[in-house]
Amino acid sequence: MSDPNTRILVVAFDALRPDMATPDLMPRLNAFADAGVRFSQARSTFPTETRVNQTALVTGSMPARHGIVGNHFMDRAASPDKLFNTGDEDALREGDKRLDGKLVDVPVLGEILAAAGESLAVVSSGTPGGTRMLHHRAEQLGQFRLSLHRPDASTPPDAIAAAIQAAGPIPKHAIPSLDWLGYTADVYLNYIQPELDPSVTILWFCEPDNSYHYKGLGSDDNRAAIARADAEFGRLLDWRHAAGLDDSLQIVTLSDHGQLSVTSEAVDVAGALTAAGFSVGATPFDGADCALALSSAGGVYVRDSDPVLIRRIVEWLQRQPWCGLVFTRDGALNHSHMNIDHPRAPDIGLVLASTDGVNDAGVSGASLQDAAYPVGGGLHGGVHAKELHTWLAMGGGAFRSGAQADTPAGAIDVMPTILSLLGLAPPAAVDGRILTEALKDGGPAPDFVTETHTQTGVDGYCANLTVSRVGATRYLERGWVERG
Repeated sequence: MSDPNTRILVVAFDALRPDMATPDLMPRLNAFADAGVRFSQARSTFPTETRVNQTALVTGSMPARHGIVGNHFMDRAASPDKLFNTGDEDALREGDKRLDGKLVDVPVLGEILAAAGESLAVVSSGTPGGTRMLHHRAEQLGQFRLSLHRPDASTPPDAIAAAIQAAGPIPKHAIPSLDWLGYTADVYLNYIQPELDPSVTILWFCEPDNSYHYKGLGSDDNRAAIARADAEFGRLLDWRHAAGLDDSLQIVTLSDHGQLSVTSEAVDVAGALTAAGFSVGATPFDGADCALALSSAGGVYVRDSDPVLIRRIVEWLQRQPWCGLVFTRDGALNHSHMNIDHPRAPDIGLVLASTDGVNDAGVSGASLQDAAYPVGGGLHGGVHAKELHTWLAMGGGAFRSGAQADTPAGAIDVMPTILSLLGLAPPAAVDGRILTEALKDGGPAPDFVTETHTQTGVDGYCANLTVSRVGATRYLERGWVERG
């Protein structure tokens, strides 16, 4: 039985690194965390990409269970002749049709709420595909989903028109995306809350992700974006207080991943594979030895999943100076350790090399890329600690006050926790846990253990992955490579 009086607001700051959410840049967010519960050891899921972690947020599951194993992945049914692009709203819609509604393999938050007579509303200034991933059943459920990038692909049309009338025209997109942060808050304050009053609302702020990518971590533009995101969050807090909802409106704040600074132009892994004698195609289904799904992390799809060819490519990769973690389905470091053991996952997982290098703004963490981001900009996807470490803090009458939780946690735990606040049981198909240590009457923090998995290879290559476990829930801590 759900609680009819409980309302929950989830505010996501795309890519926000906790070490950059400083009190001087984000005083309102820090004050909120200090007054409520701050998780000091929150973690992303791998790959540390947005749509992967948006799906984790609304399913409470790892990619091995929910099936969105990357921003791009191979699924022959959904996309027969090229990588499936989860950032493309149209591709997601059509792919889900081709898969008979099984794009996501497990129940999502919107469906679960609707079955209990509750509702979910989503407003996102992130990618069109990411907006859909947060509420991909909104059309069928008659619920609200607005993408600032694609109002034409938002739903329901009459509610979208009313929201735009209430909040004003959608501002022109720019980077840093300051006006879009304000508009996202405007839609909630001027339309969603007074007109729809949904059980759960997700507001997705596209910053600091956009300015990290294209202006650089710690740049003036990036700092302005972080400060504006904080100001808009503060506006939400001011409204909650003025409305007398400090206790009854539960707020969850989070980020989906961090970012690293880009240190070079594209590695051109496809070109290097070709020069080494391997053929690379758009897919591995047309005779090519392999196909790539890679930005700074992802992997290699191998023709017929041929074990001999997989081994040859793995050994070649391990010899490359730009190669970070490499893992396979059955290696000593494998897909299960990375939480991506799903049929859509690449045969060979690959992360490009990263370091603790410091950029011109004094921000640590750097990576190679196989994409087109500007050198000095930012990217994410891998297993550097700065990519995996995320922001997570909660506040409201249901949560503890002035507490810090040092147990590992993450976005996968938000959906089970939300459902518990509403008096609903999480479905069986979840990997996340109810964050009882955050709840006012939740009891002590659970115990956790930490372990490291190692994979040796050719020429002194050694890959390492540290993982923490709270019960059955696994959190990736960091990955790194040593060379003898």
